[in-house]
Parts: sequence; structure tokens; C-alpha cells
Amino acid sequence: MRPCIVPMEDVEGSDLTTIEGVAVDDVLHPVQQAWIDEDVAQCGYCQAGQIMTAIKLLESNPNPDDDDIDEAMSDNVCRCGTYFRIRTAIKRAAAA
Repeated sequence: MRPCIVPMEDVEGSDLTTIEGVAVDDVLHPVQQAWIDEDVAQCGYCQAGQIMTAIKLLESNPNPDDDDIDEAMSDNVCRCGTYFRIRTAIKRAAAA
């Protein structure tokens, strides 16, 4: 869910995970680490949404192909155009 458009009363009582909650202690989530390893981020504007969507994708499809990735990530716009690196990072995280 996009927090910018979801009223808080719609998720009251729900368990929510934000970008701040995906790392465990000092260990980054594999998607976060792949983002760093592949140097995905440029401006950072979309990164939380991109990472959270990639995590959700890999939870439901641990070995996505290019079409799966493109479809899952299609609602996230990267102003810097790092789509190739995003796809590469998702594949790296899937292999981890």
C-alpha cells in the first residue's frame, strides 16, 4: 500500500512493515543489499517504494523473470530511469 494515499483508519489494527522495518539489527534485507551492490539509487525519491515492491514480488515469486519484474514494478516510477539496475538488483536478491 502506498502510505501517501491510504487513510490511517483504513489500516488501524493491521501489521505494517515500512522500509525502516525490513533490515534485522544491522543486517540489511537482501533486496536492500542488492540495491547497494547494483548502485541502483540516484536521487532516492522512489527507492523506498521500489524496494518494498521488490520485496513483495520476491515473497510471492522467488525467481521472477524480466516480464514478472516489469509487471510487478510497473506502478513505481523512477525519475532517473534506473529500471535496468532495478531489474538486475531484484535478480541478485532472488539469487541470494
